[in-house]
Amino acid sequence: MNLITVTHVMKQEESLTILKDLNFVIEEKAQIGIKMTNKESITLFKLLAGETTPSSGKIEKSVDHVQLDLSRDGLYEDLAVSSYLTFFAKISAAKKSLEELLAVFSLLDVRATKIRDLSLDQKKRVSLLRMSLAEPQLMLIQSPLSNLSNEGIQLYLKAVNHLQAQGVSILFTSHYLEELALLSNVIYRYDQFVGLEKVDIAQDKSETEDTSANFQPQNVYKVASKTADKTIFFSPDEIDYIESLNSVSTIRIGNEYFPTDLTMNELEKRLSHFGFFRCHRSYLVNLQRVSELISYSKNSYTLILKGQANNKLPLSRNRLEEMKTLLEF
Repeated sequence: MNLITVTHVMKQEESLTILKDLNFVIEEKAQIGIKMTNKESITLFKLLAGETTPSSGKIEKSVDHVQLDLSRDGLYEDLAVSSYLTFFAKISAAKKSLEELLAVFSLLDVRATKIRDLSLDQKKRVSLLRMSLAEPQLMLIQSPLSNLSNEGIQLYLKAVNHLQAQGVSILFTSHYLEELALLSNVIYRYDQFVGLEKVDIAQDKSETEDTSANFQPQNVYKVASKTADKTIFFSPDEIDYIESLNSVSTIRIGNEYFPTDLTMNELEKRLSHFGFFRCHRSYLVNLQRVSELISYSKNSYTLILKGQANNKLPLSRNRLEEMKTLLEF
């Protein structure tokens, strides 16, 4: 059964488009992850919870009990864990034994501890347990694993597995695919130009669970861009392409530019493992972002990116066959 069906949804706030062209379904017992920004995540959760309405499109719901957990949400810090959870258990008329749930969520030993004295790992599990007391059909959870220890991640995943076994559907959002890969069976990436795109994760769920204790991925690479007062790090999947302008390598994400100190040759060597292709001496393109190949003549080729018809990247004639081999066309 479909709990929520989202069809061509767009949402604007103060004349700015926050979300557009959203199309997805949340089914019973689903564990879905969506890579998106904090602002996009909050807006999506409000739409799904019925706290706001879409500017266009349609959201069909057959679910009444939805629980939200935003990363900014706080707890009643002066209460002990058992007092806090007992309060919500009474509100929700929870039927399950709180003592048993404290054991499942690995919180038995801190039930008398005030929430302000808990670790972040423990607070995240308290929040998850509090939501579960309402016996919701659907949970919406934002970035639950951020800044947790390896043990904290392992215990949180154990609790999530318990909820899945109880038939609870969960939608996770995060800025990091690595986090979503541990939590979700199906993962999407939201892009402001093309909406939601399904992400193919190389490993299957069983492999993900086996490596959950080691949340730090072994093959992570980020491209750094230094400004006057800070350094910004970009994951390869965020980048549309990189171009060389006046001997400076520049990261392109949508309409934004970010310079990097690395040369095009260095970037090509490091990013080729992440699906990037040197289509021209001045351009390194993320092949996942390519939607069209246009041939203007026998010796002139152009690549068009998804949702960016005005961005036309040159494809060198001597690189065409290599690209055909990579994309198998």
